[in-house]
Amino acid sequence: MSRKFSFTVPYAVPVEDLHRALTTDDAWRARFANAETATLELSHPGGAGTIRIQMTEKARKDKIPSIVGKVLKNELVLSRIDDWQALDGEIAKGVFQASTTGITSEMSGSFELRPTAEGCEIDVVGTVTVKVSLVGGAIEPLAEQLFHRVLNSERKFFEEWLTAEATA
Repeated sequence: MSRKFSFTVPYAVPVEDLHRALTTDDAWRARFANAETATLELSHPGGAGTIRIQMTEKARKDKIPSIVGKVLKNELVLSRIDDWQALDGEIAKGVFQASTTGITSEMSGSFELRPTAEGCEIDVVGTVTVKVSLVGGAIEPLAEQLFHRVLNSERKFFEEWLTAEATA
């Protein structure tokens, strides 16, 4: 079974600035600079103004919900690939794919970055599937919540990164 989800992540920066940060290697390297159990690969298969971000991170045991810990086969490693396209006017689209090892799960969907009166926002629409007998349906909302928290953490990072870049 799978679960559909959607949410919006608001930013207090102009759409052009956020898109530039999202497609800049230096920003992503700074984001992952202190992530000891993470890997990061960056490429620009669509040319200038685009980016593919491939990231993995090993989950800390103390951060794994108990229901997930009970069904883990080995370490929980999260893998995610984001592909962002160039700005088309004031809108940029992207797609994401995520999966885990230790528990079989998949997530995929789309991003749309667009302007708002306060700055901009990323609209996220996706589907998550956790393939674990009996408890997969209970874990899917947790996976969605985790993804929402990760994107809010990225919001905080990118807003701070842009502010620091503007004053440098």
